[in-house]
Amino acid sequence: MKLFAVIGERVRRHSASPAMHNASFRSLGVDAYYIAVDVPKHGLPCFADLARFNLAGFNVTIPHKEEVIKYLDGVTMDARAVGAVNTVKVERNLLVGYNTDYLAVYRLAGRHMEGGRVLVLGAGGAARAAIYAAVKAGAAEIVVANRTKEKAESLAREFSGRFGVRIEGVGLDGVRRADVVVNATPVHDSVLAPLDGARAYVEFVYNPPRTAMAKLAEELGAAVVDGVDILVEQGAAAEEIWLDVKPDRSVMRSAVLEFLGVR
Repeated sequence: MKLFAVIGERVRRHSASPAMHNASFRSLGVDAYYIAVDVPKHGLPCFADLARFNLAGFNVTIPHKEEVIKYLDGVTMDARAVGAVNTVKVERNLLVGYNTDYLAVYRLAGRHMEGGRVLVLGAGGAARAAIYAAVKAGAAEIVVANRTKEKAESLAREFSGRFGVRIEGVGLDGVRRADVVVNATPVHDSVLAPLDGARAYVEFVYNPPRTAMAKLAEELGAAVVDGVDILVEQGAAAEEIWLDVKPDRSVMRSAVLEFLGVR
């Protein structure tokens, strides 16, 4: 049996990933099992050593998506460009990092980003993935907004210098209307940016499945990619990398909603 995991802080009993992937494995007839493991920052090097001999792959969530890179043996070009890893494949006891967060945003919202103004809320690993997705999709302008303005400005300079795209960093009090808004923060019960006029809204938070901003975006007529959509798509991409399979996203989504108690 192949063993997979998700690591982060406070993921045990709170992460929907085990329910989602185990349902998918059963559907595919794959002899594999997926668990959630709480790993503090100082435990990352120890976990990496254990993973290379005991796991077939693992996912990485808050707050380790950037820090984990230093403990990997290799990173794909896309993950290197993002500057964050959320999926790791174990190959011949070597740890290879990928980023399927950006793939999820690109696949589900890339068409809305093309030629438009994209606002990304947050400055962590998820925000990095969203910015890279916007760059890949051909956004005309990208704005990064964060509670700490200096972090937003630093991230904007990094990506602007790397890709030659117009990217601005602002504080949350400086956000303006955009064609596509991406919430890459953990905030789920407040409206952090104006959504009137937006053609699409992307949410990383999946619990609750319908956040305050997702509800408002839906009411205003924007196309909504919710947190469950992102979780399922990045998870399906991870399974494609780990097992070379074609996961049934409807099975994965149903498992997530059941875990969250949504009928």
